[in-house]
Amino acid sequence: MRRQDNEMESAKLTVKNRSDRGTAASRRLRREGLIPVNLYGLAREPRAMVANQHEVEQVVERGFRIVELNHEEKSQAVLIKDVQFDSLGSSILHCDFMRIDRDTPVQVFVPIRFVGTAPEVSGSIVEKIREDVQVETLPLQIPKEFVINLSKLQVGETVTCGDLELPKGCTLHDHNDTDVIVVNHLTHATEEVVEPEEGEEDVEPEVISKGKDDDESEG
Repeated sequence: MRRQDNEMESAKLTVKNRSDRGTAASRRLRREGLIPVNLYGLAREPRAMVANQHEVEQVVERGFRIVELNHEEKSQAVLIKDVQFDSLGSSILHCDFMRIDRDTPVQVFVPIRFVGTAPEVSGSIVEKIREDVQVETLPLQIPKEFVINLSKLQVGETVTCGDLELPKGCTLHDHNDTDVIVVNHLTHATEEVVEPEEGEEDVEPEVISKGKDDDESEG
């Protein structure tokens, strides 16, 4: 399977300290165009901060995973670890950032992008079991995505995590064989129709009547 050959790029965000906590404070921040964010990792004290909601949404929408956080004229490389959306999935409500060391591998989930159309065979479907795969790699070498070409699949063929081409220095954290990514299979087996042999006739079932015997006279 092919992989888009590019390393993970980084974006920049400015964050500020946050003192107010709780639901009411978070709602007030969002009315001001800000969202609460948490910063943790590298055995250092967690920090509660705020960031511009629109800027965070642009970073997430463009697929960035590594972010340079600017705070009080200092810069810190972080990984976007978790993003909380509203019920419609259109607006970001909260974001968690994890501090990283550029020379220390991290474990992340990399999305899988499906391209092409599988050959159309009567009764077959493509079952997408996974939408991402977990790998361990250096922060700046995180693959943007893995690409699977559905047009090359045949009925009964499977694509597993082990079939993905990992970049150098990137290791798989899912099982190679048992964690199936895509399956193209028949949805049902075709029933075999048994034809009667030559000279064999269909036998009509005997009908048993519950009425009176023919020789019984009417009263």
